[in-house]
Amino acid sequence: MPVSIRVTRAAACGIAAGLGALVLAFSGQGAQAQELTRLYAPKPPAGSAYVRVLDLARGGAPIAFGTGPAAPVAAGDAATIYRVVKGGAPLAVSIDGRPVAGEVVPAADAFSTVVVPASGPAVVIADSTEGRNDLKAQLRFYNLVPGCDGAVAVADGGPMVFEAVAPNTTRQRAINPIAAILAATCGAAASGPLTLPELKAGDHYSLFLLPGASGPVLAGQRDETEPYRGAGN
Repeated sequence: MPVSIRVTRAAACGIAAGLGALVLAFSGQGAQAQELTRLYAPKPPAGSAYVRVLDLARGGAPIAFGTGPAAPVAAGDAATIYRVVKGGAPLAVSIDGRPVAGEVVPAADAFSTVVVPASGPAVVIADSTEGRNDLKAQLRFYNLVPGCDGAVAVADGGPMVFEAVAPNTTRQRAINPIAAILAATCGAAASGPLTLPELKAGDHYSLFLLPGASGPVLAGQRDETEPYRGAGN
């Protein structure tokens, strides 16, 4: 015998409210899980090194760190982002499957930029983190043009930002968050202008003075570190 079930409007509203609360509860659990995932993401072990690679050939070939997967440099960037590797130990770096010449041993608990010239061994440049000021933006300049000291200034006769930076060395400074157009010189040769993006407090940005076919080239990119995912990062 069929059974007829009548649901009053009040009961229907109660059921709908209950289902809504249940959905919100699951949504809240999902958001909480995401927060916990971020909070308890794996941290690099003590003694790790943070390394990025800059290929002066700038041919866009994929770059591999150790046994990790090879990846091309992001469009518009000069170097890879920093990757977490074992510090104080030789690091195998290859470009387009070919091993890079020279021994690369990044310092533990430190940041380094590995510069791969067109010929000759790789150069490891220590990226100092001293003088960090999270209330300002951090600007770092690398002179990678051989044979001359490099300098950077605000374009059209503006103030000097960096000066007398020797080849294969870097210098850094904290600046007030600004947007500006910069130009570099290497001896008597000058680069084209580079528009500095609007930087906020705590941002880190690198400037690279690179050798070019018709003179030095000033390139830049934001500093970024790849998330650590474990031993196989």
